Amino acid sequence: MRRMFIIFGMIAAFALTVGATDMVVSHQTGTPLVSDNPLDLVSTLMTMYPQKALEEGVYIGSEFCIACHSSKAGFRDTLHRMKIRTPTPETVVNDYNQNGVNDFDEGLDFNQISSAFDAYKPNAPVLSHEGNTYYITIGSLKMPLVAAQGGVGWKQRYVVRAPVTGTPNGLTAGNYVTPIQYNLSTHGYVVYHGSDWYDSSNQPKFSSGVSAAEFAANNSRSYSKGCIGCHSTGVKSITQDANGEWQADLYPAALVQPDDPTYWDFDHDGNKDLTNVGCESCHGPGSAHILNGVDPSKIVNPEDLDTDQANRICGQCHLRPKSVPDGNHGFLYNETEGRQWLPGSGEDFTNYGTDHGGRWPDGVHSKQHHQQWLDFNESSKPTFEFHPVLCTECHEPHHNTANEHQIVESIDEDGLAIPTEVDNDTLCLACHATHGDFEDLTKEMIANYDENIDEIAHAVSAHTHHPFAPERHMGLSRCTSCHMPKVAKSAVAFDIHSHTFEAIPPEKTLMYQDQGGMPSSCAISCHSQKANLWGYGISPDISVWNGEFENMNAEKLMEYYGPGGLWWNTDDPASPTRRHLDEAAPAGSYRNPEDIDLED
Repeated sequence: MRRMFIIFGMIAAFALTVGATDMVVSHQTGTPLVSDNPLDLVSTLMTMYPQKALEEGVYIGSEFCIACHSSKAGFRDTLHRMKIRTPTPETVVNDYNQNGVNDFDEGLDFNQISSAFDAYKPNAPVLSHEGNTYYITIGSLKMPLVAAQGGVGWKQRYVVRAPVTGTPNGLTAGNYVTPIQYNLSTHGYVVYHGSDWYDSSNQPKFSSGVSAAEFAANNSRSYSKGCIGCHSTGVKSITQDANGEWQADLYPAALVQPDDPTYWDFDHDGNKDLTNVGCESCHGPGSAHILNGVDPSKIVNPEDLDTDQANRICGQCHLRPKSVPDGNHGFLYNETEGRQWLPGSGEDFTNYGTDHGGRWPDGVHSKQHHQQWLDFNESSKPTFEFHPVLCTECHEPHHNTANEHQIVESIDEDGLAIPTEVDNDTLCLACHATHGDFEDLTKEMIANYDENIDEIAHAVSAHTHHPFAPERHMGLSRCTSCHMPKVAKSAVAFDIHSHTFEAIPPEKTLMYQDQGGMPSSCAISCHSQKANLWGYGISPDISVWNGEFENMNAEKLMEYYGPGGLWWNTDDPASPTRRHLDEAAPAGSYRNPEDIDLED
């Protein structure tokens, strides 16, 4: 009994820290309330699960974490939290004509404009907004929008339920990703897996009166099947119902901010769920930590893990797997045991998924997005003998930053605070100063960048053989232009940085011509579309790497970076590039033989 009072008192203190009157408690009945009594928060948590389950560890949600760790409240504004949200005028951002009105409110009819959906006219999608609901209509199927995925960074997709027969409420039990993708950089649309919605004659596959069973059997865009493992904080189970629909059972959100669109009723049972990445996605289930007097041994602290296990926390989603053993899901999930990989478990990913990453022909560099962990493991960073590198040394997981990739804004070096940015090279030089080609630079010089710009420029230019202008459009001598070129695709080709840290040599463009070639750092960052030094023109299509232009360009670039190269000789056994070339997949083969589908 004494232990129970301690538990209640401690959680009540947590609730008071949050400010109970500002929080919404979501009960199992689906009836929300704004609490004036912190004990309501306690009773809600304690009645949602048996005490034994809470002691063993269940996911309870980030608001309980932030109640104590208030310095991490900025986590609510990170990209991880905002990946998939309920549709509102603030979260729906598609605006193809840039008139300030989203395309649902404007009633965009793809049959009336020229777009990527022209092939499907007169049954191209129609967008609308009626009352409090957004709709997407394909043919005679008018589907309510339940979530907007993305909308910050690269793209936005749209998740619906379809009207069907054979379910109690006339809608699919599950949620489905439509073929509409809006790219923020171009303000245009592309077709996302149109074959799940249109047949080989470009006619709608489904019409009014379609059964749930028929819909499920002919549409593979189920969010529970392909996506939810990385867009929720814990999955209880994933099953197929009698109609064949995949349904993920998520952990309910016991405590939420009012009107927070990042929590939504994913399984449509009347309760908001722990959708999106939360604190516990990285730190593990938090209930036992709370119920044991915030015992630090009852929660995962990545700082206590070895480099591999700490990086796997990021890797659980920044890779491209199929679940095991049957490959039903596009995320790590052990289908036999019905469970996900847990941070700090020490387990290998192979117990939860197989590698289905789409790579360039060298078998090293990712061609598709969310594969940064796969790239990173190809580099020397995680196993560097003097300083094994963590993902979180460059990326800030706990609060939103002024840059779109959540790059850390300062690095502490033995008490010296070094302000860091990507575009002026300080992020890289904060670690690389004092040794190698940058041995003449001190950490203090990097910390006082503006005062030491001449010395920094001299050292970096000597390394790059290019002028120092990293903050300009060309990115001359910007570390990431060479060592982290954009060779993977999220929304457009190419908009995602490589994380192998290899400056990809022009040789690789020529090595794999029979498989379409591949970009080099030199070409894709500058010498294909920005610089016409040789008089060859510029590439009309950055996704083509086996044309006449690409071959001429690669051969010229190899005079500087290649066998016997004027600036970087890749035949030198001491060259890091030599190792990458020797370990690359042989010409004519892929490390992963599957076809690469850039739509995903």
